[in-house]
Amino acid sequence: MTGPVGSQGAEIIIRRIGPDDGAHLRRVRLDAIADSPGAFTTNLAAAEARPGEAWTRVAEAHSVADDQGTWFAEVEGDTAGMVSAFRTDDGAATLTSLWSAPGFRQIGVADALVTQVRDWAMGTGAGELRQWLVERNAHARAFHDALGFEPTGTERPYEPAPHLREVELRLPLP
Repeated sequence: MTGPVGSQGAEIIIRRIGPDDGAHLRRVRLDAIADSPGAFTTNLAAAEARPGEAWTRVAEAHSVADDQGTWFAEVEGDTAGMVSAFRTDDGAATLTSLWSAPGFRQIGVADALVTQVRDWAMGTGAGELRQWLVERNAHARAFHDALGFEPTGTERPYEPAPHLREVELRLPLP
């Protein structure tokens, strides 16, 4: 999937992870966690300690699975963001690990990634997209609100800091 990026005229290229992208997935995920430590349930030390084979297995599975996937956003050869998603037993698709790299924010990267997952989810027959957000993440909440996500009313403790809550959002799919 491609689309224009702001006034620069560059394109955002969205590509599904490949089976040999384990090391790339590790680098991008570590960058995301280091950049936004309060947005993800995994902390940097745990992600760094994860063996290379684990990253390879995820890349291999996410490159071909019908019920889960990871996509990278690229702009002029640079990784500009990523997202993962998985199907749930109740017919929904859940977004995870949505991240836009510094220098590529506010130019449509996150929109393009969510669009990719939405299209993938609809292609699998999902009836809605879901996303869990830490309640204090006002920027992410505003982004999802603008896309039409609505709160489900379901909350849970945020694993790294149980005194905080995660809220579930949903976007009905046609």
